[in-house]
Amino acid sequence: LLAKTNAEQISDSLYRVAWEKEKLQFNLPADTPQMLQSKINAINISNKLYQQAWDEAKQKGYDLTSDAIPIKIAKAARDIASQYKYLETYEKQKGHYIGSRTVQDDPKLMWLIHSGTLPSNLKYKEDYEKTKAKIHLPVDMISVLAAKECQTLVSDIDYRQYLHKWTCHPDQNDCIQARKAY
Repeated sequence: LLAKTNAEQISDSLYRVAWEKEKLQFNLPADTPQMLQSKINAINISNKLYQQAWDEAKQKGYDLTSDAIPIKIAKAARDIASQYKYLETYEKQKGHYIGSRTVQDDPKLMWLIHSGTLPSNLKYKEDYEKTKAKIHLPVDMISVLAAKECQTLVSDIDYRQYLHKWTCHPDQNDCIQARKAY
């Protein structure tokens, strides 16, 4: 009996027949996320539904109100292009009003520019002469702070503390030595 059962379990032909039956009967639940996503993807990819939606959109027509966003964008683009064209023609016309293409070509305009810079140069030189001997350094500049600290270390003003003026007789050696020390 055991040998017969083992032979049925090992039998390759019985295994294949059972597999063929089971592989066609397997059902995946319809509400799994993968199944729902695949249904949505099938709708999105469907050419038939795409053409149907396109035909419906053509039948509805277009909504071209004056305050629609695409209309506003087109008007703004037109205005920007118009402003650009205006500036381009303005730049071309600039030289025609004065008789030369550039300012450097016209000697009168060059003289006017030069004469306009003379007073500013004089004012600059006057201010320079007034302030050339004055040095202004920020108080919190690192090099200034380092120099002040170095000066306090080198100087013996803080090292010696003069308590008071010593008055003593010339024969009092201890007072004379203390005066030298402090």
